Formats: sequence, structure tokens, C-alpha cells
Amino acid sequence: MGRIRLGPFQLALRARFSQPQTSSPGCTRALNVRRRVGSDHLIPLCQAAAQGRRCMSTQTSATETSPKSSAAADGDVLCSVDGAPPSGQGAVATVTLSNPRRLNSLSRELIAKLTSTLRSLASEPDIRCVVIQGASPAPGKSPSFTTGANIFEMTHLKSYDDAKKFITELHHACQAMRDVPVPAIARIDGLCLGGGLELAASCDFRYATSRSTFGMPETKFGIPSVVEARLLANIIGWQRTKEMVYFAKSYGAAEMERWGLVDRSCESAEELDEIVTDAVTTISSFGRQAMREQKRLVRVWEESDLVTGIEAGVDSYARMFSDGGSEPAHYMKVFTERKK
Repeated sequence: MGRIRLGPFQLALRARFSQPQTSSPGCTRALNVRRRVGSDHLIPLCQAAAQGRRCMSTQTSATETSPKSSAAADGDVLCSVDGAPPSGQGAVATVTLSNPRRLNSLSRELIAKLTSTLRSLASEPDIRCVVIQGASPAPGKSPSFTTGANIFEMTHLKSYDDAKKFITELHHACQAMRDVPVPAIARIDGLCLGGGLELAASCDFRYATSRSTFGMPETKFGIPSVVEARLLANIIGWQRTKEMVYFAKSYGAAEMERWGLVDRSCESAEELDEIVTDAVTTISSFGRQAMREQKRLVRVWEESDLVTGIEAGVDSYARMFSDGGSEPAHYMKVFTERKK
């Protein structure tokens, strides 16, 4: 399979973690694991760690492609795998929505590819973190994370059943994003609208450049904001959610940071890469199983009452010692030895 040229974030990640690193418990299985992306492509994760990264496309042909090149009319989903810091084993996955001629809008074909890719990543035990981003803009186009569902496809919906199938496909993509068992980061540079904002809301963290724009414009087009728009109330509260979906206004990154939708904003794409890389570094430095257990528990907290959430926490703590506590023992030993 052909190589994909490295984007700015991947270059920053590779530069920081190209030095040899020591391993930690739970990572050695990467040497024997193979992973599937899309419907056709298998690569060994150990090659990703050893070479720094490998890149794949969900296209069925093995032709060389790039996030910066012109995408097919319906777009593509590109997935790159980098050796995870600090162990150099395991992996960090970067998923790129590549439909730059249409501002990375989500066609039905692209949505299906995204869902397939995310489900594949969810089944890979050595992934430490997932970063999702939009491809670099086509000439003359604005930068964009994604503008959401393709409005031209929506104009062809003529029945309840057609509309239900269409929006359920978008829901499945957002659900697959939420189901990734490791922290997920939305790297946002440019437009983040409608279903694109729902996809970002399905991530654990959202970092954005100051030129990014956010909004839920659906009511302008005669439809309500639906499916994972419901997550917005959990993040920014009901009143601000109602403002977004009723008024269909656009908002800048600074205001979204004040509201709590954006975790951190910055001036340039270069600064954004540093912020994302720092987050990936921190996430990947902690216990692999502990981080996955924490992600699972947070999901329970989001969807349950207080008592259920607390009881689930007791179970999560105990589960970390079900194998004798090898991972806690390792990280506690590292901590106590530093204190000597």
C-alpha cells in the first residue's frame, strides 16, 4: 500500500516520539497484533511503532493518496497510526475526514467509511488515543473540520423512511466515535457545523484554532438539530444549547471556550498541533488499562444516576486488580521510586 504524506500534527507527533523508549506493562501484545481499517486493509501494529507510523485509506484500491490532495466526490476517511508515546509500542490513531472540495462535508459514503474505521479502532487493544481532524482545505476553500451532513444529499430525502435511514447513519458514526474505548480528541481548524459539531461533541476533548466557527444551523434548512446534538446540553448546559439550536447562529472559538464546548483555543494550526500532541503525550503516559477503564466509567457516569455511577466506580476499581494488579503495581512503583 502506498504511503500518505504526513500532515502537520503527525509530523509533530513523530518528531517528539522518534526517540527509543522503554516499554510498560500491557503494551507487548502490539508486537503480535494486526489491525483492520475499513473493509480491506490489514497492517501489523508493530510496523507502525517501529517505523513511527503507517497510513491507510478506506478506499478499496491501494493507490497512493494524501489528506492534502483532492478527494473523490464523496470523500474518504484516512487513518494513520503512530507509535504511542512514551512506550513506543501500542498506537495513536489519527482519523482524517477528507472531502476538501466540499469543506469535508459528510456524504453517506464518507459516513459509512468513518463508522467502519472507528469500529475497527475500537476493537484494537493497543490503541492509546484517537485524534479526528479535517483534511487541509482545497485551493480557494475555507479550512474546515467538517460542515456536517451533505445538504445536497438531504435534498433527495422524500419520505419518513428515507430520512430516518439517513439520520440513523449519522448517529451510528457519532455513536462509533463515543464507543472508542480510549480518549478521543477533535482537532478543529475551521468550520465545525451541524453534524460535524455533533461528531466533535462525541469526542472527549475539543481543541480549536481561533479561526474556527461553530454552529447548529439546521433550523435554517427546515430541519431540527437531532441525534448527538443532545450531548451539547451535557457539555454547555440547556440554555446555551437552546440558543444554539433555536437561533442557528455561528460562534467563534473564543466564545465556545468560555461556554466550555472548546477545551482550549489557540491562534494557529501550529499551536493546535502542540496542544494536541501534549494531550496525546499525557494520555499515553498513563496505564493502558486504567485509561480504558476510566473512559468506560465516565460513559457510565454520563448516562446513569448518582448511585449507579458510584457503584460502577467501585467495580471499576476492583477490576484493575482482577489479574493480581500488575498495572497498578507497575505505576505505583514508578511513583514511589521517584519519591525516594
